[in-house]
Amino acid sequence: MASRSLRPIHIVAAHLALVTGIIHLALGILNWAQYASAGILLPPDLRWPLFVVSGLAVVVGIVALVSGYPKRPLYVGGSVLMIVYIVGYFGWHVSGHRPLFVVGPGTHHHGSTVSYLLAHVVAGPVEFLSLASEAGLLVVLLYLFFTEETVYSPN
Repeated sequence: MASRSLRPIHIVAAHLALVTGIIHLALGILNWAQYASAGILLPPDLRWPLFVVSGLAVVVGIVALVSGYPKRPLYVGGSVLMIVYIVGYFGWHVSGHRPLFVVGPGTHHHGSTVSYLLAHVVAGPVEFLSLASEAGLLVVLLYLFFTEETVYSPN
C-alpha cells in the first residue's frame, strides 16, 4: 500500500489539511445554502462557492496522498492554496469586505492597518483555527517540498 511511504510529518500535514478543508467546506456549504434557500444559486459573495470548491480540493489532496499520487505536486498545490487562503483572508479585510473582492461597496477601518489585521487573527475561534491550520500546513508542505527526496527511502 502507498501509505507505507508516509512518515509522521505526512500525518501531521494530513491532519492540518483535514482541519483546513473541513472549515472551508462547512463555512462554504452553510453560507451558500442560505443563499440557495432564497433561490440564489450564485451568491453575490463569491467566497462561499470558492470555499466549497477549495475545501473539496483539500480533501482530494488528502485522498491523493494516501492513494500514492506523487507527493511533490501535492506539496506545490497545497502550498499555493494555503497562500491564497491566508492572503485572501487578510486582503478581503483590507479591501473593505467587498463581496466581489475588488468590486462593490466596501467598508473602511479606522486606525492602524496592522492592529486591524492582528485583531482579525483572533476575531473568533474559527478564524484563528483556520489561520493557524493554514499557516501550519504551509510550513509543513514547504518543509516537505524542500527536504524530501523525490523517492523517500527510510534507510
